[in-house]
Amino acid sequence: MKWNSLKSGYLEFFTKDEMDAIHRTSLKILKEIGLKATNEQAFEIFAEAGAEVDPSSKIVKFSESLIEESLASTPSGFTWQARNPEKNVILRDTLVHFSPAACPPFVRDLETNEQRSATYKDCCNMVKINDALERISDCFCPVFPTDIPNGSEHFYMMRAMVENSDKAIRGRLTGTEVALDSVRIAKKITEASNVTPEGPNMIALTDTISPLRTDDEIVDGIIEYIKEGFPVILSAEMMAGATGPVSLAGTLALQNAEILSHIVLCQKINPGVPLVYGTTSSIMDMKTSMLRYGAPEMALLNAATAQLGRYYSIPSRGAAGCADAKELDMQAGYEVAINVLMSALAGINYITQSVGGMDMGLSVSYRKIMIDHDMLGSIIRCLQGIKIDEEALAYEVIKNVGPGGTFLAQKHTFDNFRKEHYYSELADTSVYSKWDEKGRARLEDKAADKIRDILENHSPNPLPESVVKELDTIEQEVLDRIK
Repeated sequence: MKWNSLKSGYLEFFTKDEMDAIHRTSLKILKEIGLKATNEQAFEIFAEAGAEVDPSSKIVKFSESLIEESLASTPSGFTWQARNPEKNVILRDTLVHFSPAACPPFVRDLETNEQRSATYKDCCNMVKINDALERISDCFCPVFPTDIPNGSEHFYMMRAMVENSDKAIRGRLTGTEVALDSVRIAKKITEASNVTPEGPNMIALTDTISPLRTDDEIVDGIIEYIKEGFPVILSAEMMAGATGPVSLAGTLALQNAEILSHIVLCQKINPGVPLVYGTTSSIMDMKTSMLRYGAPEMALLNAATAQLGRYYSIPSRGAAGCADAKELDMQAGYEVAINVLMSALAGINYITQSVGGMDMGLSVSYRKIMIDHDMLGSIIRCLQGIKIDEEALAYEVIKNVGPGGTFLAQKHTFDNFRKEHYYSELADTSVYSKWDEKGRARLEDKAADKIRDILENHSPNPLPESVVKELDTIEQEVLDRIK
């Protein structure tokens, strides 16, 4: 089964009545409490759309009809185009896709396994690795480079992406100039492609500012993307107990209200523009005051977000796969497995941070990228389920073998074992004595070897020369601008 045709939606926690209750509470929040829109452009757009606005407080209140109208114009799905059309990402229904980590400032070094600041070389290396990994759907820069001029990071992250992968790209949008630089690069890639895209070739992810307010720079970037027809992932990043209610239901209602308000903003700028309904919400650890990425509550909020996305017929995004753990240990294993598996079974369309992330989202490990990718194979096998048909039920094979026989020599076994069973590339499944004889190879060391092989031997599809020249031009303009 191709990675871009995985279906899910098996796991649902809420009844229709419970979903309606969340929706009604969110409508009440938006109608009676409202959103503080300090961004002047957004405030004017809301006012022109017919929202109730207070110029002195900047509070915007929304009628149910305004929200319903905006939801009605939001597409139920879209195709996110890649430079290589075979790698297009289809965001709709219950299709599931896995995306890499999301730009923390630190890495765990491939050779020493020690934490250090991320560099531009790390950006290029990790994009190249994710380009080679078949279970990763798209291209995003997994780390934030700290060795380049301040204010130019967005450009170099985009350059690392487009020069080291032909998968679908995720841009950046924090501020007008950052958004416009990203849009310019995406448009140039479209112009230079040998195919005519049937959908956008770039999306961006943004988090709402909780509780119930806008961020000036983020909204400026959203507006530029939306005007140009590029989709935006509208996510909430609430800390239940701090920036959201401690109860998960309350956090969901507030999260939903914030996302609905931003859907109104986007649809009033450009009716029909594709959007994604997302979350990075989790609990605040009352012992450390940190957002818990590995908490089971994050898995629950992801699953709920998948169901809310289907409720509104909008593609969904959740963050799963980033561990709170500091080492590649059992804590990292169970945190990642629980969160990614639940998100996948619930039918999150676009699961970000699927590979590599650790230390509460502050670091990416080279070795963990490969370990997590191997784990995705098991999760994908779970999503495939159990096939029921005449051949799979195997009555004739059972009849031929009969009581006391063996199925090992059967043609049915030979023809189907690779289809029915998943075989890890990293996990050791031999007996202790064999493992001992082979030198007791550790999982993370085998992962490191595979990463080294990719970096030495994988050759990404090169960019057209016209795009390279355009990147050189934009690079100089960005550097001149920040002087």
